[in-house]
Amino acid sequence: MAYYELYMREPFDSRAYYHVYNRGVDKRVLFSDQWDFRRFCESLYLFNDTNYKHKGGRVIQRDIPLAGHELFTFDRDPLVSIVAYCLVPNHFHMLLRQKEPNGISKFLHRVGMGYAKYFNKRYSREGRLFESPFKAKPVDLKEHLQLLPRYIHLNALDGTNIQWRAGQKTDWKKAKVLLNSFVWSSHKAYAGLKSFLPIVDEEVAKEWFPTKEAYWKYLITPTNMEEELTFTKMM
Repeated sequence: MAYYELYMREPFDSRAYYHVYNRGVDKRVLFSDQWDFRRFCESLYLFNDTNYKHKGGRVIQRDIPLAGHELFTFDRDPLVSIVAYCLVPNHFHMLLRQKEPNGISKFLHRVGMGYAKYFNKRYSREGRLFESPFKAKPVDLKEHLQLLPRYIHLNALDGTNIQWRAGQKTDWKKAKVLLNSFVWSSHKAYAGLKSFLPIVDEEVAKEWFPTKEAYWKYLITPTNMEEELTFTKMM
């Protein structure tokens, strides 16, 4: 099978893209409110930099690079290229390509460990937070790569009354309003809107979709139903 599930840690092929995802253990909620979502997004930005050190849990070590992210852009040395991502209450999706050997494993280890420590402390709990370290599927077909940003971003519509999956009729007018107001994904970077943090690799996004009009056309254009059903069944 060209697109298959692989529970891998390393090695990852630095030339390939990977659909990475994870959910809460026993399908528990990972993000209970905006502060949880915000914390995880901050970690996506901070931990995707080999130069970032966060020892001792000092708040100021997080606050300074976050507040000055527009100034520190040229000092960053990313572990991965984050092409797309979306957070929903009990799981997350990312489309990644590593920029250095074992970059994906290093990045997701830092994010997972850091967020679990924060979550357990905030909610006075112990034990494992995620179902597994993470799951990764290599994307080795162009057709699947083209489906992923759309699939990842539209996950934000789950839990609403807007249908979007293969074979369903979508109210794109309502969907656009909801997607544009949803903070915790890379949709805004693709749609030409101001993002919460510069998490996504906008060079890749602009290469794939040079204009916001091109992105919207891609988003609302029905995909091959059989292909999408096969693809999403594996998620």
